[in-house]
Amino acid sequence: MNLIVAITKNYAIGKNNQLLFHLPTDLAYFKMQTTDKIVVMGERTYLSLPKKPLPKRINIVISDKLDFKAEGAIVVHSLEELLKKIKKYKSKDVFVCGGASIYNLLMDYCDTAYVTYIDKIVPADTFINNLEEHGFKLTEETPAQTENNITFTFRTYKNPHHKKI
Repeated sequence: MNLIVAITKNYAIGKNNQLLFHLPTDLAYFKMQTTDKIVVMGERTYLSLPKKPLPKRINIVISDKLDFKAEGAIVVHSLEELLKKIKKYKSKDVFVCGGASIYNLLMDYCDTAYVTYIDKIVPADTFINNLEEHGFKLTEETPAQTENNITFTFRTYKNPHHKKI
């Protein structure tokens, strides 16, 4: 399983249930990586999407509300139910895409993390766990690029000790 996220240097990912930055290049990267794949997200992330479900992807939403409905998406209510559901897909085709509690819940099951890294700290209220502390090692990084006055790189991390599904 994969993780895909945009983070700041202190692992911030959002504020007020919104992304911290609007980077069209990052959004295009997300679309390129996840189209025709499976995306796993929490209920609040699903509800924050401008288009529900994300088109050209199998959307799986984790919700602890038994009556939660997500039109066009598969809803699961526990980690066990999710792991059972995604077993039928190739692990490399499954992408965890938010929010923080879902990233943190599934991080140890991910063998690859695709990270848009913004080398700054901004006001935020939502953070994910430190990837390196969970066994991830940086394996690739693109040259820095700037968009909307934000400098960022795309990084790939591998976790050789991830939990098998």
